[in-house]
Amino acid sequence: MTTRGIFWIILVFVSSCTLFGATPATDPNGWEKLNLSSAHIADATVYYEKCFESKLPIFEKGYKQFVTKMGEKRLTAAEKGQIIADINQILGITEEDTEWQHRMLTEFLSFFPMAKPTFYLVRRETTKNFLRAGGKLPNFTYDKTTDMAEYRLEFKGRSETGPSEDIEVTFPLGFEATFEKEVNQIFEMLYKSVFGSGKIGIALHEVVEMSLLKRVRPKDPYWRWFSDGFANAVTYELLKKHISGECADGFVAANDVNHYRDLEKEINLQYWMSLKYCILHRMPVDCESKLTYARYAYATLEARRLIEKHGISCVKKILDKLSQKERSTSENLLATIKEVTGEDMQQRLGRYQTFQTRKEGMAKYASLLNAASDKKDYEQMLINVIRLLELQDSQLSSTSLQMRQKAALWLFKLRYEKAGDEVMVSFMEELKRNAPQELYDYFSSGFVIYALECNNPQKAQSAAERILKKYPDHPPALTVRTQMLADEGKLVEAKKIAQRICTLVKEEQSLYYKSASDILAIDPNQQPLEEKSR
Repeated sequence: MTTRGIFWIILVFVSSCTLFGATPATDPNGWEKLNLSSAHIADATVYYEKCFESKLPIFEKGYKQFVTKMGEKRLTAAEKGQIIADINQILGITEEDTEWQHRMLTEFLSFFPMAKPTFYLVRRETTKNFLRAGGKLPNFTYDKTTDMAEYRLEFKGRSETGPSEDIEVTFPLGFEATFEKEVNQIFEMLYKSVFGSGKIGIALHEVVEMSLLKRVRPKDPYWRWFSDGFANAVTYELLKKHISGECADGFVAANDVNHYRDLEKEINLQYWMSLKYCILHRMPVDCESKLTYARYAYATLEARRLIEKHGISCVKKILDKLSQKERSTSENLLATIKEVTGEDMQQRLGRYQTFQTRKEGMAKYASLLNAASDKKDYEQMLINVIRLLELQDSQLSSTSLQMRQKAALWLFKLRYEKAGDEVMVSFMEELKRNAPQELYDYFSSGFVIYALECNNPQKAQSAAERILKKYPDHPPALTVRTQMLADEGKLVEAKKIAQRICTLVKEEQSLYYKSASDILAIDPNQQPLEEKSR
């Protein structure tokens, strides 16, 4: 157990793939508060504490060696072909067309080009004091009870045709005397964990998972423990055969459940939803990120356990039987695993949750949500509404809409407005693809209300106008129109609509009534604030 006064920084390098670029998780109130100096070294920007200024040539040497090493390993076309043949044999894929698999493997292997890298060279002592004082730094989490910090670096790569990503890496260092040794150790860890075995492992994982899902075509959200878990387990076997045992062991080490024993009963592995249904691909809240990593780890554990006990051939047998069923539902998946292996996975997955039925789970998280609401603890409110969303029968229901709207608003309250916007926009896009037009128009009101709550009506202007065409007396949409007219200086029109809102909405404490009252109180002869300041 870590005693008070001892400060640890755990370096954990994690990487994940996506076909789209992503913005680094930079906190504008983080690094700039440390008043670091900066320099350009090769193609990189380096921010550093002054005490490390004389060591920059050493860092440059280590960085250039790292870049050279990154470019050394390449899979030949023949090696890729053999790997894909093994994937298809393991998964029972008999189609002749493997062109898309070759293309995807090549694209995923091209990830992590280190476009415009940024490095931060800081002392652990500096980081310690800043985190202890309540400061926040990108990719760092700090546990006050144990006085322990964890640095978890996550990369989101890109395809050859996708946009590039600027990559940021922190070097938490000791003293000037150990600078060269520590820098080289971190570059070596970075290479092995992310750009070496990790890079190939992630590429194989993505191709395996996409191949698996393409074969069974799931019909509900709850396949992720299976698809991600077995993708990792199969990738381990492929790495062991085609690369090396050390590489395979390094890949699974990133999914060691021992890092997440404290979360084992809370990960609800059976209800881990695929990315298509998640409200956000990457939640900016630290404890949610850790929960996701824990789910990857335990899903991998369960898949490897089945393979070790029943042989790699069990994967094909499970998929063969699933492909014969009329609908690929998660219930059919659990039944098929039991049919093939005799394993009751329903019971097995129960060890990762504290409730027996979905109804019990919803009651649990509703109670926790209410308790957090009483305290105005927006982070806990967000976490528990996400758990409730995962247990919903339908992700396109009015209840789900209201929960997503709340989650987006609480992200805004936690100063993650961009993430909140993404929650609402992605849900509206899903509705537009899968819901009737009338339902889409009606549910657009949730986005309008969210924009008003954020005090940024402009982001929902088009949605409001669309709603008003069918629902001309819709108070939230009218409020957006009124505020936009007022911002444009069209006070006569704005006041006319504001009066209409006050007639429609009798509750004086309502957001819409208050906004309309503010518009009605504007003096048309009063000079706009921006003009007064000129």
